[in-house]
Amino acid sequence: MTSPWIRHINNESELNQLIDTKPVVMINFSASWCPPSNMINPTYCRLANEFRTVTFTKVDVDRLQLLATEYNARNLPVGCLRLSLSQPLQVSAMPTFVVIKDREEVGRQIGAYPEGLRSLVSTHAPKADESSGAPASSVSLLEYLDLSQANCLNEKPDHTLTSIVGIKVRNFSAAYLESDADEQLLISLPFNQIVRVRSIVIHTKEAQKGPKDIKVDINKPSIGFSDIEDAKEPAVVQEITVPEDFVAEGKHIHLRLVRLQQVSSLHIFVSSNHGGVDETRIDSIDVFGEPSIRM
Repeated sequence: MTSPWIRHINNESELNQLIDTKPVVMINFSASWCPPSNMINPTYCRLANEFRTVTFTKVDVDRLQLLATEYNARNLPVGCLRLSLSQPLQVSAMPTFVVIKDREEVGRQIGAYPEGLRSLVSTHAPKADESSGAPASSVSLLEYLDLSQANCLNEKPDHTLTSIVGIKVRNFSAAYLESDADEQLLISLPFNQIVRVRSIVIHTKEAQKGPKDIKVDINKPSIGFSDIEDAKEPAVVQEITVPEDFVAEGKHIHLRLVRLQQVSSLHIFVSSNHGGVDETRIDSIDVFGEPSIRM
């Protein structure tokens, strides 16, 4: 059994990014040769499908080379991960489940106990943030981006789309996307599997340069300004005038889910900004919804 909500970790840097950007991270330390790890896997997948406000991860201890080895009081080897935590994360048995919240370990279970694992997850799973406007079932879809195909027309060479979506989590760095010749941008975000899109977040640190009038379309193998600039609904999925506080505060812009059930690529055309200036600036962009579940 598998789940699209479980992220398979390949290195410590990847896990650190999640710890630094996600409110609650569940880590499953397991091994393919370990019968208890395999036995508990279906339960872990079901919990990942159910508790969408938790970021579920899986670490194969044989694939992820631990950077240091220590010994505990019983002289058993303990793998130590150098993560963004106040204390080293030590693992001495499989499976071990660890809950990280605000860069602190807040819960742990050693062993394959389904009821205990459900209790551990439900105890620490945050409720959906109603103030953000994100539906409870939505998660960020940035991790499903096909970065090799992502592009933005009319971007400045030194302020590109890739600079703000390249790590597949919401950008909090100093990087930003900015238009070049005029205020228009045409952003294409292809995904590596079919997704359902519920909302987008577009945030800028300079509200006057933030997008105002946008159009949303989907699933175009190729698209240029001439294809969308004069298009109206229903030729495009949705036309939106985004309030200034939405881009200044990064609020969710809700989309018409009925037309966004089978999305392979999302296109966002920015035709104007709030200040009427020549440069449009986007500091971060995020897409929320659900990946199609493959059985």
